[in-house]
Amino acid sequence: MQGERGSARLAQLDDLSVVEMEVGSRCNRACSYCPVSIMPMPPVPARMPEDVFSRTIEELSRVRFRGRISYHLYNEPLLRVDLHELVARVREQLPDALQILNTNGDLLDDRRYHRLREAGIDYFYVTRHSPGEYPERDWQIVQYSEALRLTNRGGSLVHLPKATEKIRRTPCHAPGEMLIISANGDVLLCYEDAFREHVIGNIVASSLEEIWHDDEVVALRERLHVGDRTVTTMCLNCTNVSHCAPGLSALEDPVLAGVGLEIRDGAVSEMKRISTKGRQP
Repeated sequence: MQGERGSARLAQLDDLSVVEMEVGSRCNRACSYCPVSIMPMPPVPARMPEDVFSRTIEELSRVRFRGRISYHLYNEPLLRVDLHELVARVREQLPDALQILNTNGDLLDDRRYHRLREAGIDYFYVTRHSPGEYPERDWQIVQYSEALRLTNRGGSLVHLPKATEKIRRTPCHAPGEMLIISANGDVLLCYEDAFREHVIGNIVASSLEEIWHDDEVVALRERLHVGDRTVTTMCLNCTNVSHCAPGLSALEDPVLAGVGLEIRDGAVSEMKRISTKGRQP
């Protein structure tokens, strides 16, 4: 019976479709729509320590994670010169995961592009903030900042529009589909948590199942699923409605459009298949 219960709890992790790891906590820009522009240096290491990274990958490998992995929170991943080494380790231990690098593109030259692509990055999602053309690359999707759908980051960016009553009644499935791991191993309720106030566990101190199935966290998710955003002040003030239905967290619309996909069911595995085929000689 104990083995059956363990298998059942693993099966319940099927909703986990996204892992975002803050492999570094610094950025080379301070965009007006990002909390980096108004906040001091975050109270976490500049680089994710080895024990945090290793533990994260081990836990994901143990539960056979097959979703999307990215390397950002409010940081620029390319500031880590060893990023290709981390990517290669993820590819080795999580061969079915879709690795997408979100970057502002400032530090992405052809040499790093090819090195990261060879290491295991499937797609590069570049958000450009500077005028002018950007080099075209086969596995790269470019979006310019003026096309972004901005949110107020849980109410932290007071110069952006506030949540309306309609938004405050809109369901949110992000905490039930996304695992947000900060540089010190803390697992945040949501990537919109600019102040890192809503920590639901630590990946080094607890197993993934213990964090994911915590009774209080499960109850909070259930309320968000029916549009009750009063669970936290952050949720109540948040203007993000991108996760209003199940299954919307794994891939953003510009990423889907960039590879010619319009449906979300099976999109992660399809993008992985296309990328893997593209690596074959």
